[in-house]
Amino acid sequence: MGRVDPLLMTTPNIKDILVTSDLSPEAAKAYPYARSLARVYGARIRLLTCLDTSIQLGVGGSMELPVMYVPETIAALKEKTIADLREHVKTHFPEEAPEFVVREATTPVHHTITDVIKETSPDIVVMATHGRSGLARTF
Repeated sequence: MGRVDPLLMTTPNIKDILVTSDLSPEAAKAYPYARSLARVYGARIRLLTCLDTSIQLGVGGSMELPVMYVPETIAALKEKTIADLREHVKTHFPEEAPEFVVREATTPVHHTITDVIKETSPDIVVMATHGRSGLARTF
């Protein structure tokens, strides 16, 4: 047998797991992995949801119109998202009771996720694909 690199034999020290979610069924597909890692390593889970408030193009008939949010709308959206998250956590993480973070994404969501990763330095990030592309995403 060949020599085994000792670095390959070390056990990772996973104590902080960041899970990204848009609260969709597609995002929920990643949750069992996060729960399993949390159990194996005794890690805590933090659930991150981003409110996409970046200026976007909405399709109105045959015209493309910019979609912009006013502060009152953003506050109401955040409040609703927090309420939805509480229910989501009860349903999908009944034993883990993770803390959750809601961030406003004024730029593309992946930038906000990257910012949270830089700020909090989780040991691992668990995320699923949103599962939409092309025309499916438009509709």
